[in-house]
Amino acid sequence: MKSIAKFKKALLPVVALACLGSVAAQANQIVLEGSDATSYHHDSLYTSQLFTFMKNGSSLPVLVMGTGGALSGAPVGTAYNSTYALTGFTLSNYSAIYFQSPGGCCGSPDASTSISAADKALIGAAEALGLNVTLENYGGGPTWGAILPAAVNALAASNFGGITSYGTAGGPGCTDKEVFNTNGLSKSFIQPGVLRCYEHQGYRTSAFAALGFISLVDADPAYFGTDGSALLALGGPLGTAVPEPTSIALLGLGLAGLAASRKRKAA
Repeated sequence: MKSIAKFKKALLPVVALACLGSVAAQANQIVLEGSDATSYHHDSLYTSQLFTFMKNGSSLPVLVMGTGGALSGAPVGTAYNSTYALTGFTLSNYSAIYFQSPGGCCGSPDASTSISAADKALIGAAEALGLNVTLENYGGGPTWGAILPAAVNALAASNFGGITSYGTAGGPGCTDKEVFNTNGLSKSFIQPGVLRCYEHQGYRTSAFAALGFISLVDADPAYFGTDGSALLALGGPLGTAVPEPTSIALLGLGLAGLAASRKRKAA
């Protein structure tokens, strides 16, 4: 019996470390923003909320990639790179990276074609270590490579719709029907004023939900009826990265074991 008790005591710190490692491995989040409110129209409230969400509590700044220039509402310390190359930038210095569409608006193709395969690999590796990534106006397809999960890259074009040539569903034109839904409001977003012609990309919510994404903004119904999103998030405190109750219980058990072990050593 004593040997079993000793085994359990030895196992508890291992369980704690395993749980901590599991949570850390799922720390990064991916955001798909089907809007030009941030980088082109410079809606300061929307931008402030999005960047706060992207940082996910980190004190590290956000790195903005693209040609849209400084963003109204972006947190102090936000860094800007007018290109899509990582030369001179160390990703570990940032909490998140935000990719603007070419020109900061609705150019086609999207920014993915302007990033080298080597830089995509670096970003993909940094994501695995906790870097959060937001893609503006992502229109589907495999061109983002390792930056997105393979299942996302493989989604059919019918699950995307946008103004210009993104996706295949076609865009609704200039309307004001994008609305932060319950999920978005629960993440501390506040519905901005009239967004005018900000939405350029729609995502079929059901297709992305099957991959663990959560919709924060309901798209204009002209995209996919009631099955459309203009802002999707995966990972971090959302989607597949949320620890299951059993994992949380194991983590608590492991931490308790560590604390007990330290008390015994102190005694």
